[in-house]
Amino acid sequence: MKFGFDAIILWSKTGERRSLEFHRNRVNVLSGGSKTGKSALLDIIDYCFLASSHKLPDSIINENVDWYGLKFYVNDKTFALARRSPTGNKVGSEYHFSPNGFVPDIPEDNIREADLRELIESEFSIDEKVSMPFGGKAIKKNSKISFRYFLLFNTISEDIIINSKTFFDKQVEERYREALPRIFDIALGIDDLENISAREQKELLERELRRTERKNAQVRAGRSDFDEEVRDIAVKAAEYGLFQADPKSLSHDAVKNAINSAASVDTGKALDRYAEVTAQLFTVDRRLRRLSQFTTEYRGYKDTLKNAEDSLLPIQQLLARSTALVKSEVFSELISTLKSDLLEVKKSTSRSQPLTAQISTMSRELQAEKAALEKELSVLPQEPASFASERDKWLFIGEAKGRFRTFDSVSGPAVLHQIAGPTEDSLQAQIDGINVRDVDEKRSAVISMINEIAQGLLADTRNALANYATYLTDFSYTEKRLRLRKPRSSLIENVGSSSNHMFLHLLQFLALHEVAVSHKSPFVPTFLVIDQPSRPYYPNKKADDKVKLTDSDSEEVAIAFQLLNDFIGRMNTEYESEFQIIVFEHVPADTFDGMEFVHLLKQFRNGEALIPKSWQRG
Repeated sequence: MKFGFDAIILWSKTGERRSLEFHRNRVNVLSGGSKTGKSALLDIIDYCFLASSHKLPDSIINENVDWYGLKFYVNDKTFALARRSPTGNKVGSEYHFSPNGFVPDIPEDNIREADLRELIESEFSIDEKVSMPFGGKAIKKNSKISFRYFLLFNTISEDIIINSKTFFDKQVEERYREALPRIFDIALGIDDLENISAREQKELLERELRRTERKNAQVRAGRSDFDEEVRDIAVKAAEYGLFQADPKSLSHDAVKNAINSAASVDTGKALDRYAEVTAQLFTVDRRLRRLSQFTTEYRGYKDTLKNAEDSLLPIQQLLARSTALVKSEVFSELISTLKSDLLEVKKSTSRSQPLTAQISTMSRELQAEKAALEKELSVLPQEPASFASERDKWLFIGEAKGRFRTFDSVSGPAVLHQIAGPTEDSLQAQIDGINVRDVDEKRSAVISMINEIAQGLLADTRNALANYATYLTDFSYTEKRLRLRKPRSSLIENVGSSSNHMFLHLLQFLALHEVAVSHKSPFVPTFLVIDQPSRPYYPNKKADDKVKLTDSDSEEVAIAFQLLNDFIGRMNTEYESEFQIIVFEHVPADTFDGMEFVHLLKQFRNGEALIPKSWQRG
């Protein structure tokens, strides 16, 4: 994604205009003293790109600026964008936009923020399909991805340039901290939108399947508890004559209504039925035993026939050699009789006979009848019972009603009815029909590529990282930061010195951008803004014109800029791609001598600053 800046523009409260011009495909260095407004330029870029809050200093800068603006290019288009300056902590809501890059003398509000956001996001190839694959505390799942999240790849601010743990800006803000791992794979081409969409759909269905399985398990468990509870109450109620123990009426409502009505019925019917069911069960058992005995005898009969078949096997040999035998008068009649017997035996010993199937069917029917009778018998009273007093009757009724209330309140109607919605089988079929590409292998390949590129960059800076020149780069995907590993060891080095951390930041971001360019990422802009890489070489990490760097420190700073210079050259030759770097610095201009791709802006020194003196009030 070709993206960079032609200018940063400021309009004063009095209508004057100030512009800082940048060159494309160059390392643009703005050098100057402290407190001249260099670092505020990074905040201006962030503010113009629809920031919902700002860090612009009110003193000197914001109190004198009416509009902040950018002239930038995306692919083959050039745009101009301006935003009204904040009022205190409240960000401006007025925007000016030019689709052809025209910078007005005085900006006028001509576009809504929502329309501007949509326009910029279209250049980032972001539409409704580009959504968050999973949610968090600050980010909702499936919410549209903001183009601002991808700008995390484009800045190394003064807050993190020497940080040993955090390599990306805005990680103190929960929204951006959650966004980084969610956009990382998309940004570097590890995953794509189509695959992410398929994965989200599959994960959604899998969650639905798990919910359905849990609900169905609860239903099955609830129904089992329900059956046992109702059966227990029904048995006691039938014994006391409060319920007609008919299996057809054994239901939650039937038993509950019987208890509620507490109608006294003749228990004799239930007792008669108990005797009747017991007799039927005895008859069924007897028939099952007879079937079993018959099956055993029939199996023995077939075994006997099998032995007879074996004894008749020589007849087959005689029939096969009949042409060579000398036959008597009774030969043909004898052989014919034996042949007929052999065929009958074979038929009788065949694997499956109608009688066998009939016996199996009868046995299954009797087993089912036996199970039904046993179930019915379990709820029939064996002998009549009576309450010792009317008080005991009401105690039993009250206890039974209480058990019904407790069960109903805990289980609810969900366990008593079939759950509506897709079945487990239909959900599984939908899941099986979605093809999701496994990106683990691609992710490993990209991490290897990051390490390979960073290793080459490390070799280019060996004079600055002398103690670690032979170490191996190790990008932590989880932590999103570059580390150094001791050769032939799994030991991750605790790198000392803020200057070493600064170099690791440069190695990581250059490697990430090279991966993005090689994969033609439509999401990662091809620019990088760095705020003072020389910070580690000044006392208290503050640039001071009175402090001169030692020769060794100056050499290391020059190595850092040579690294940036050579990176642009490599982008041009190896990838046929442009790249832009903007650096806010403090070091003198001779640091960049002989660097082909470095463009020096006018220095902020000798009274020159971001806000001209003529703009300042009083």
